[in-house]
Amino acid sequence: MAGLPVALRVDNVRDFLPAAVSSAVSWKTLALLLALINLKNLPFFWHIRLFYHCITNIRLKPHAPFFPKGKLIADTNGKPTHPVFVPYGITSRTPISETDYNLHKSNSTYFTDLDVARTALVSRLYSPGVGIVSKELDKEFKDGNTVNTGRSISIVLGSVFCSFKREIKPFELYEIQSKLIAWDQKWAYIINFFLRPASKKGGKKTLLATAVSKYVVKKGRLTVAPERILRASGFLPPRPEGVPAQTESTDVSGIGTPASGEGIAAESGVDGSLVREVLKLNDNEIPGRATLEAEKKANSDSWDAGEWTWERIEQERRRGLAVVEGYSSLDTKIHEEWRE
Repeated sequence: MAGLPVALRVDNVRDFLPAAVSSAVSWKTLALLLALINLKNLPFFWHIRLFYHCITNIRLKPHAPFFPKGKLIADTNGKPTHPVFVPYGITSRTPISETDYNLHKSNSTYFTDLDVARTALVSRLYSPGVGIVSKELDKEFKDGNTVNTGRSISIVLGSVFCSFKREIKPFELYEIQSKLIAWDQKWAYIINFFLRPASKKGGKKTLLATAVSKYVVKKGRLTVAPERILRASGFLPPRPEGVPAQTESTDVSGIGTPASGEGIAAESGVDGSLVREVLKLNDNEIPGRATLEAEKKANSDSWDAGEWTWERIEQERRRGLAVVEGYSSLDTKIHEEWRE
């Protein structure tokens, strides 16, 4: 810099700034400001968000309110539906650290948001069922099945599909709606919608992205059918007499499933190292939360239990399976492609 005019000789960035501004702005101030506008991506903040939505949505008893006080048991169009199919939403924004070189939300960051959104819904649907079923299985397996008896029960993410529709700009507010759309003998299927709020009251939300995920419940080597968990959580009515239970099978150790027939084997094509364990719940680890009768009544009054018989729930479940049919078979097809 020896040959430059004196006015352009600078030792650091502060030399460009007026004295008053230079004294107010320091690297500590800039670092704090940067941290504040990127709070969402600070170390361990993802964990804080995840466990916050998990703990605040855990239900202690099967007859506890299905959803928080004031939330109607309705679908995305406001039409009353069964509680098991109600969408549950969270909101978020995109800090600068989540944007890519196009200055919109990076595709990889959708998946961290999905972790949190799914946890909020699944924690509510699967509690207290996971703890209840875990105890039931310990009793059913007390005669000789040491492989699964006493093991903690885990809710495991099997795979995620995401489709991007419109960009999400820096700091833009968006909502993520999550909904249980269907389940089979092994998997529960969750659909997610990234939505831009309506620009005016009464307007329509804009679809930004869609996603589908599938969960499996494991107790040791045993896979537990979602139907059993949902029924234990108070979301499903008893299966009518004469309707066959879900297929009986054996777990990977060769030990038979309980007499209920609602636990089935893990598929041989699924490698345990490929699935991501997102939540473990032991019976003594479920935290407490007050349950108000007023909330229970407000929830129950927003839908007609008489209209949602077991047959109607089953019809909606099968409709949902048809929606995710291509996704549900994709994993098997890709795995077979790799084998070739």
